[in-house]
Amino acid sequence: MKKKMNKWKVAFLTLFGILLVGIIALAALILMPVEDDRIPTANEKISGSEVRIQATTKDFENLANQFIYDATEGTTMPTKMYVDQSSITIVSRVDALGMSVPVTMEFDPTVDANGNLLLHQTSIGVGMLDIPTSTALKLVKNSGKLPNFISIQPSKEQAYIDLNAINIPITDQTTAHLAATKFDLAKDDIELTVTLPAR
Repeated sequence: MKKKMNKWKVAFLTLFGILLVGIIALAALILMPVEDDRIPTANEKISGSEVRIQATTKDFENLANQFIYDATEGTTMPTKMYVDQSSITIVSRVDALGMSVPVTMEFDPTVDANGNLLLHQTSIGVGMLDIPTSTALKLVKNSGKLPNFISIQPSKEQAYIDLNAINIPITDQTTAHLAATKFDLAKDDIELTVTLPAR
């Protein structure tokens, strides 16, 4: 009987220890300052032929997911983007408390002067964890699961999609460059500019 009690006591203490370590790790994450990713400065204007593309939210979603897939190929926890007439949603997974936890981030997008997308956070969910938005964004930023053209600024509760950094291969030596000129989700009206560099 005593041996049985000892086994239960060991199991309880082990579980308690794991929970305590998890709580300490989460508290450290909340209190630890994390620098925002830098928002890229204006790229040098590419001269060449411009092609305007009219797109819907579904078109942009498919295009974005292809770019994300290409940029994160080989990662164990892929990222996916959903675009509808109310928001951009990015879904991924992060490591928290020793587990892989699903994360869902919703954003309201605007186009900046460089034709890139500034995403203003509207909601975020990290599994069953009830943590502040900035902490959740820290988790996402530190996960290393996002493609390099998506950056996170936890202190401002925002993200940034650098469309200019996405090179679209045209030939072996030539890549086209992407920018947004219009991004109206409510009207399902998106306009993208593809610039083909002058030879």
